[in-house]
Amino acid sequence: MKLWGTKTETYLEAVIEPIKSEDIRRVLEDEQFGFDWRKELQYEIYKISKEDDNQILGLIALRDISKELRLEIQLIEISKENRGREKFIDHIAGCLIAFTCQMAFDNGYEGFVSLIPKTNIIKLYVEKYGFQPVGNQLFTELENSQNLIKKYLQ
Repeated sequence: MKLWGTKTETYLEAVIEPIKSEDIRRVLEDEQFGFDWRKELQYEIYKISKEDDNQILGLIALRDISKELRLEIQLIEISKENRGREKFIDHIAGCLIAFTCQMAFDNGYEGFVSLIPKTNIIKLYVEKYGFQPVGNQLFTELENSQNLIKKYLQ
């Protein structure tokens, strides 16, 4: 998967892997993240970093709701320096979301991923990532999930 270096205008190889206990300590001590990730330890948590660097660029907490054949994004957070117009690295959230879509296909869920968004970023999920609203949740599946995988992971 490839991240986009906004200042260098080059692609950067990235890796997503399960978070380790020492990573949680680093995240809690680091002022790059605002959420208390200890509250998410009941879920599967993954980190994304550049392939040649162990700096955590983003985190995602996932809940497997197998009886509904879907993965739910509980929390996603990008490091402060990589948010907004002045970010150094782009595609972090896209890679994490696409990774989740791939896991949903791997689990036999046809790419079905859902989340309950904060109201101020609903538009972002719909316009940038193609999520569809249903009740108080947003979801992606099948073709849109495949498109996210192609765009961010391949």
